[in-house]
Amino acid sequence: MAILSIVSIFAAEKSYSIPPASNKLLASPALNPLYDAKADAEINVWCDEFLKLQPGSEKSVFIRESRLGLLAAYAYPSISYEKIVPVAKFIAWLFLADDILDNPEISSSDMRNVATAYKMVFKGRFDEAALLVKNQELLRQVKMLSEVLKELSLHLVDKSGRFMNSMTKVLDMFEIESNWLHKQIVPNLDTYMWLREITSGVAPCFALLDGLLQLGLEERGVLDHPLICKVEEIGTHHIALHNDLISFRKEWAKGNYLNAVPILASIHKCGLNEAIAMLASMVEDLEKEFIGTKQEIISSGLAMKQGVMDYVNGVEVWMAANAEWGWLSARYHGIGWIPPREKSGTFQL
Repeated sequence: MAILSIVSIFAAEKSYSIPPASNKLLASPALNPLYDAKADAEINVWCDEFLKLQPGSEKSVFIRESRLGLLAAYAYPSISYEKIVPVAKFIAWLFLADDILDNPEISSSDMRNVATAYKMVFKGRFDEAALLVKNQELLRQVKMLSEVLKELSLHLVDKSGRFMNSMTKVLDMFEIESNWLHKQIVPNLDTYMWLREITSGVAPCFALLDGLLQLGLEERGVLDHPLICKVEEIGTHHIALHNDLISFRKEWAKGNYLNAVPILASIHKCGLNEAIAMLASMVEDLEKEFIGTKQEIISSGLAMKQGVMDYVNGVEVWMAANAEWGWLSARYHGIGWIPPREKSGTFQL
C-alpha cells in the first residue's frame, strides 16, 4: 500500500482509540525521590537556554509541560542527585536534538556537519567538532552538549566505550531515517524495526544503566549472554513501539509516516484503528515475553551473577517508565494536556 493510500484511509477514519494500558505486568515506575522541584527547574532552564527560548513563551511552556527530565527520574529511580541532573539533561537533549535534526529549515550540509560534530563530542573531541559547524546557533548547542557529557563522565564507568559507540549509531541512523523520509520509503516491519531500535535512543540509555550503577557487566562479558541479549531486545522493542503508539498523532500531523502504525496498515492493508489495535497487542505481547525471559534468567542461575538482576530490573523499569511518561508528557499531546486515569483514550487526527 502506497503512503498516499494510507493517508486517504486514515483521513476517512478521522479518529482512533488507544486501549487501556497493559503494562500492569511490569513493575510500576517510581520517581527518583531526589528529582525534586529544584532539579526539574534546572532541566527546564537548560532546555530554554538550549533552544534560546523566552521563559513563558508558548514554546517554553510546551517544553516545560513536556517534562523531558521526568523520564530520567522514572527510568533511574535510585541514582544520586549529582547523577540524575546530567542524565536528565542528556535525555532532554536526545529529544531536542531529534527535533532539530528533523528541522527542514536547516540546510542538509549544516545537518550533516552537526551530526558529525555530535559524534565527535561523544568522543571527547569538541575542539575538532567546533571546526565543522559554521552555524553559530548550532555550535552553541553542540557546546552545551559537550558540557553535559563532561559532567556525566564524572559519574559514568564506560571502559568499553559502550555509551559513546551506541550514541554514534543513533546519530548514523538519524541520517538514514531522514533520507527515508525524504524519499518516502515505506519499509517492511523488520526493516523498520532495524532502524527504530537504534533511532529510539534506547541503547545508550541501557548503557547508562550499566555505567551509572557501576555493574561492570560489559567488562565481564555478561551482556553477551543470550538471555541478557533477549531482555535488551524485548526492552528496546517495547520502548520503541509504545512510543510509536503514543506519538503517532504528533508524527502523522508533521508528515512523518516512519511509525509502526502506518507500517502495519501498509503490510496488512487495514485501517487506522485496526493498525492501532495490532500495535497495542504487540506491546502487550512484549511485556509477557519479558516476564517469561526474566523468569528464565532466575531459574537458569544467571540471576546469581553480580549485577545481573539490577540490570534486568533496570530494563523493566525503563519499559514501565517510558509508558508512564508517554501519557504524562505534553510532547505528544499538546499544552494543557490532562493525562487520563486509565491511560487510554480517543484521539482526533
